[in-house]
Amino acid sequence: MVQHTYIFGASVRGPLHRSEGRPNEDAWLHARGPFGTLAVVCDGLGSRPNARAGARAGCAAVKEAVSRWSKADDAPLSYLSHLVEVLWRLRLHPTPPDSAATTCLLALATINGRCIVGGVGDGLALVRTGADLRVIVGDRGEDFANETKGLGASTGPRAWTLAEFPPTDAERVAVLATDGVADDLLPERLDGFCDWLIESFEPLPPRERHCRLAAELRAWPTPGHLDDKTLAVVHSPPPVHEEST
Repeated sequence: MVQHTYIFGASVRGPLHRSEGRPNEDAWLHARGPFGTLAVVCDGLGSRPNARAGARAGCAAVKEAVSRWSKADDAPLSYLSHLVEVLWRLRLHPTPPDSAATTCLLALATINGRCIVGGVGDGLALVRTGADLRVIVGDRGEDFANETKGLGASTGPRAWTLAEFPPTDAERVAVLATDGVADDLLPERLDGFCDWLIESFEPLPPRERHCRLAAELRAWPTPGHLDDKTLAVVHSPPPVHEEST
């Protein structure tokens, strides 16, 4: 049985930051390793002076935390969120954490077929296994009433929401997005959004795929949109069973 996991994404400055000459305060990272396939998306809180540094440190901290956490058999998910929090603060030191607060979302497809999706803060983190789509971060009925959450802006690892899904022979896709994208997505259209991402971008060569996705984000169709926009996809098609010879 052979299974290949695809990963792609893009991050662009929003119109507000372009007009002000400010940098993109979102960040994203993708990585492969003994742990599997990982995507991370962070959105530095715009009111914080070191938001960009916080977002970039968040992505790096997740990669390091996943690498360390995956080496401990059956380590609980709470250990992963604790590691991210500590490693993020160490990377920023001596910068005060609250000056670099950031949301942090991750999607991990492990080498043994498990999937871990979630994070802290707003935006969107979803996973669809077969026809079953679940929103892990971004349930509007809950998030809109909550105070701001994120690395450096909440009560630590207890503010995280992480979900783990077992191995499956069904197609599985995880999508992460900052609120510049997530706020404009209707819940009833998330299935179609997943299909559009896979069908429109996955078949393209990597460089063209990134350029096309970035162009779509820059030309975001919602009138009056201002925020930076970041999107990442981790897609595991159904495994292919090799024929014996």
